[in-house]
Amino acid sequence: MEQEKLVSDLEILDCLELFNSTVESAKILGISQSSCSRRYRSFSERFDIGFDRIGDRYQSSSNFDVLNNLRQASQKLRVRRDCPRISIGWQLGALTIPGLQETGVVMPVRPMNSWRLLSMLEQRLIDVSLMGLMEFQGLLGHPLPRLRARRMPLSQTMLCVPMVMFSIKVLASRNHVLQGRNDLTPEDLSDFPSPALPLGMAPTLIGALQKHGLAKQVCGLHDYDEATWEGFANDGVGLSYGSPHQLAALESRYGLRPLSYDLGIQECLGLVGHRDVLTDARFPEIFKKSMTSLRRALNGTGAECQWLS
Repeated sequence: MEQEKLVSDLEILDCLELFNSTVESAKILGISQSSCSRRYRSFSERFDIGFDRIGDRYQSSSNFDVLNNLRQASQKLRVRRDCPRISIGWQLGALTIPGLQETGVVMPVRPMNSWRLLSMLEQRLIDVSLMGLMEFQGLLGHPLPRLRARRMPLSQTMLCVPMVMFSIKVLASRNHVLQGRNDLTPEDLSDFPSPALPLGMAPTLIGALQKHGLAKQVCGLHDYDEATWEGFANDGVGLSYGSPHQLAALESRYGLRPLSYDLGIQECLGLVGHRDVLTDARFPEIFKKSMTSLRRALNGTGAECQWLS
């Protein structure tokens, strides 16, 4: 009963939009499913926002400005009370980021579609995301190697701060027939299956991979799962891709090692959020804590990671 009182009705709506399930939302919030359903309907009626399951998603159907204003006020309070909602982009893989939970509330939201996550940030369902910026190069107006650690606009409402660069590696089983070769070509890579995402998800990454004969088999992955993405090469035949900070864990869990082949594909991790959040007086502290946590997590990858200044 005490937990029921601690959870606001607006939090319930936010969770329903994020997780699209009363069962999952109730579990995350620590309340009963019946209470979750009753309270979102009561809140919707009170503010006349028409919030319900519409088609296959929970969303509002009227008075969008009312809901947006409520979410804006709630977001400001979360940030100023040092408890922002944080998401970790799938580009970090299954990496543990020690101390990040002290920066805010880490939400279990990891869509493979960076644009979907950007939409969640714009709707103020998430406050900041530590995520890859590769898919947003067209919005940034600069190639990734020219980015610096400063606030940069993605749109009129969204900002980001680039933090660290690294190169994507092509991976295979330690006993794969391509291991040990220094003369690999895209034609060699194309002889083996490798995972791709559904059409429209991560088009920049998938397009870059396909130039090397990779990303040939759509795996149907919508939310990050290590075993399905990096672990795709676990069968000893397929190939997959990973970041320098993942290599030790992927070798331990799946027996994967990088091939001697330069993809020339770079990713940049940054902190992304609504302009209201990144210009708030509390943001420098959020950024400092996030950077400290990320550096600690990536410690050991050395020259493989280029920290921006």
